[in-house]
Amino acid sequence: MITLRKVTGALLLTVSLAVLLIAVMLAWNYRQWQYLPLHGPYTSDLDERSHILQDRVEILTKRAGDMELLVLLLLGASGLYALVFVASSYLGAVAFGRQADRTIANFRDQLGLALDGLGELKEEAERKLSEKPKYAAELSTRIASLQPDRLDDQTKLELLHYESAVAYLELTGAAGIAELYRSLARFYDTRDKARFYLNRALLLSPADSDFASEVHYDLACWYAANNDFAHATGELTLAFQRPSKVLDDRIAQDIEEGGELFHLANTPPFDKSLNDLLLNITLVP
Repeated sequence: MITLRKVTGALLLTVSLAVLLIAVMLAWNYRQWQYLPLHGPYTSDLDERSHILQDRVEILTKRAGDMELLVLLLLGASGLYALVFVASSYLGAVAFGRQADRTIANFRDQLGLALDGLGELKEEAERKLSEKPKYAAELSTRIASLQPDRLDDQTKLELLHYESAVAYLELTGAAGIAELYRSLARFYDTRDKARFYLNRALLLSPADSDFASEVHYDLACWYAANNDFAHATGELTLAFQRPSKVLDDRIAQDIEEGGELFHLANTPPFDKSLNDLLLNITLVP
């Protein structure tokens, strides 16, 4: 393609120079000085006129020939330019089509590789997500085994690591995070962190579920331990909106002396609210 353009450009340049040369020659010979023939003296006036007429005819014939050559060169150059223009356009379109086909094929190859990589990434993500519930259960068991009064520096660092891991699992949408937050709340017992983790567990659990009722009960115990009996009574009311054998057993023990709700059950006027709540509880056999 480039070679054809170079050859065509050289030919057009040559023709242009030839046209320019002929045009200069025609301009130079316009007064016909070089076309005048050398004739001897004329014998009569008629002979002189006939020779002058013959010279003019020869001059016009030569000029017509030069003009014809000039027109032929111009037509040839125009035709050559048109042919080269059409040929270069066609070859350019063909080259562009081939380049587009190669680009599309390359794009398809890259897209196929990307889809394969995406499939592998999806499988790996699904595998990791399937492993997270197991990891969450192991983590919950490990947190439950920690003793708050027996924490050395290494165990404290381990606990901080577990808390960060639980936050990460929550961001990734893993299952069992509410149970982990409840385990952390049990570890911190009556401290403010326990209430925070219980609220997180409540937020991540279905509202109408046994687990949510148990979390509400844990919150009631936390408020009672911190002498906030009003909030404790409210949480107990929410906890017993659903019948639960587990909560029936827990409250029966917690209102006894030494239980988590003993002070609530013996502090007026909250003791009356608790008794009314107990009367309305539907016992589960």
